Amino acid sequence: MSAFPAHPAWDFVVGLYGQPEVAPACLELQERHGIDVTMMLFCLWRGSIDGQPLGARMAPLAQAARTWHMSAVLPMRAARRWLKEDAKRLDDRAGTSLYKTVLSAEIDCEHGELLMLARLAELQCDTPDAGSPQAMAENLATFFKETGTSLAEGDRAAITAILYGAGAAEEIRRVLPVA
Repeated sequence: MSAFPAHPAWDFVVGLYGQPEVAPACLELQERHGIDVTMMLFCLWRGSIDGQPLGARMAPLAQAARTWHMSAVLPMRAARRWLKEDAKRLDDRAGTSLYKTVLSAEIDCEHGELLMLARLAELQCDTPDAGSPQAMAENLATFFKETGTSLAEGDRAAITAILYGAGAAEEIRRVLPVA
């Protein structure tokens, strides 16, 4: 991976993604709804450091994330997925090496997206105050609304796992109200 400066957003996201059940939950939502997992986890991080939900500031952040995601992350992901099968045309060592290089580049693109979002939030938002589970959940709900993601009852387990990993499971009703 490339050398990025240390940043608490990345530390939070890596720690959260490593929690039991969080990675599969994120990937499930990504596959089912086309969710930008980096942006989703950024929303949780921002709520963890700032009790003031992003609210109307979400729109420009979501647009910046969408542009970055479509221009950098998704092409790398497509290449990685293609190589997962087609790199077998190379010898095992070369194919595996190429696949790992592209995987690393995809993660670097996600890392860059997260740092870009953190920087934009610093410019748009007041100095953060103490974060809260409520702000985390509100940011997540606003993210889903802003991106046109229609969550259903079938998403409850995935959302709960992610919120639980972030320490905000009790706020699920802010993201996915009881039907």
